[in-house]
Amino acid sequence: MKKSIYSLLLMVAAVFAFTACEDVPAPFDIPTQSNNQSGEPAEPTGSGTVADPYNVAAAIAVASALEAGAESTQDIFIKGKVVSIRENYTAQYGNAAFYISDDGTTKNQFLIYRALYLGNKKYTSGDLLNEGDEVIICGKVTNYNGTLETAQNKAFLYSLNGKTEGGAPQPAGEAKGSGTQADPYNPVAANNYTSSLGADVESTNDIFIKGKISRIANGGEFSAQYGNASFYISEDGTESGEFYVFRTLYLGNKKWANGDTQIRVGDEVVICGKVVNYRGNTPETVQNKSYIYSLNGTSEGGGGGETPTPGQPTGDGTLANPWNAVAANNYASSLPADTDSEKDYYIKGKIAKIANNGTFSAEYGNATFYISDDGTENNTFYVFRTLFLGNKKWESGNTQIKVGDEVIICGKVVNYRGNTPETVQNKSYIYSLNGSTSDDGGGTQPSNPDDGGAGSYSNPYSVSAAQAAGSGTGVYVKGFIVGYVEGQVYATGAHFTSDGCQVKTNILIAASATETNVENCMPIQLPSGDVRVGVNLQDNPGNYGKEVLLYGNIERYFGVTGVKSVTYAEIGGNGVGTKP
Repeated sequence: MKKSIYSLLLMVAAVFAFTACEDVPAPFDIPTQSNNQSGEPAEPTGSGTVADPYNVAAAIAVASALEAGAESTQDIFIKGKVVSIRENYTAQYGNAAFYISDDGTTKNQFLIYRALYLGNKKYTSGDLLNEGDEVIICGKVTNYNGTLETAQNKAFLYSLNGKTEGGAPQPAGEAKGSGTQADPYNPVAANNYTSSLGADVESTNDIFIKGKISRIANGGEFSAQYGNASFYISEDGTESGEFYVFRTLYLGNKKWANGDTQIRVGDEVVICGKVVNYRGNTPETVQNKSYIYSLNGTSEGGGGGETPTPGQPTGDGTLANPWNAVAANNYASSLPADTDSEKDYYIKGKIAKIANNGTFSAEYGNATFYISDDGTENNTFYVFRTLFLGNKKWESGNTQIKVGDEVIICGKVVNYRGNTPETVQNKSYIYSLNGSTSDDGGGTQPSNPDDGGAGSYSNPYSVSAAQAAGSGTGVYVKGFIVGYVEGQVYATGAHFTSDGCQVKTNILIAASATETNVENCMPIQLPSGDVRVGVNLQDNPGNYGKEVLLYGNIERYFGVTGVKSVTYAEIGGNGVGTKP
């Protein structure tokens, strides 16, 4: 294998669902060799499979890239010659510790630490090791406090001078399921999904995982002290293709108590909860945020007797039909990593959890919280640093938010780092808080309310909502003045400034005062009269960046959706024209 990929650090093998030492694709590429042994390092070769084992130089490189104390997630094959033996195989312990190198000399050695015998079994009888023997080792490697070695009892002698007795685990198998209650992930699919998350990033939603218990930690039982248990599950109850269920709660999403049924290897379980890619290399459930939904077919629900199902996406992202949290997650997740949505969208839900001690930040004027359909922490969407009502920064004295409040969020969304769907910082705002679209310090409705429907005075269309509506007669639209259109071509005639403006007949509005993407704007026709006199940028350059409320008709203008026949406007606290 050439060194064109050596500069890639080992990003953890958990991305791959299999844990096999069979003839499968290479578990991971070889990073730049790092070796604490003396001598000129050999060139790393091999792909770590049974058909193409790593040489010792490659094994050193792989182990060097691990954090101190971390193990490789997958088993790998390593080929070399025995240099010296620290502990030969004995019937008492069944394992051995010895050094191997590529050429059998003491240069660039790798420690095979307490490895099992041929067939992945403890040694009882057979050939003993000798210096110079050619071996192939299969197992996990670790960076044990700076010592590069195989993990104790997690590696074995696959081949001794060409003799082999098998023993390598079978491939993990095919990923199945969608993670829902009706179609749970199998452990392979759960590993795949969790490995796709960023290091230490929890899944936004609860997922369901089905499998058979293959191993149990802590003596094989729940802990009455902590009320949880840790164990591994696989599709068939073997140790192949396992998923780690870490400190999970009991049936009914409750702590385990004395007298509850214990678990055993072979039990079939369905797990419900959040998962995390711990330290970027260990897919597992989040401590105390998952529970046994079903044990051998018996279920007690969850969340205090209610089953938290993943929910169905609803809405289309418009003001008239906002997305729910599930639909918002689905759309944002479909975006390329770190790419903002082109348009503003509306998302409706109840506040489930609030960051920063539950308040808006007066320093930054925004807030961060989670919303869901029912106000629980199931299937939440992350509202990140959103502005207040009216698309303005929060100020001291404005109404605070609390868990259970119903909100409609308007703004752009992003798939942050490719794994966290959320709103874009300071590019979204609370459009509605418990039904109110403005704040007078107490959260009451604005003065002069009308019917409250979409496009009304008390509930005007945003730019994106007006664009989505496409047409409408006698409606209110609200946005920030961001420029004007010069000439006849919208795309090339848009100017995002008031400097040098020689146009009185139109303005551009957008959801944000700093918008410069013409696709996110609407052209507004200013008929002759009071509205044109009071709003246009040529005569009123100070209007640039101000929020304006307009009354007119949504129709095509400059070949795109705009507002024409405007007869009334409010800007800077003043009304111009004739209010209906």
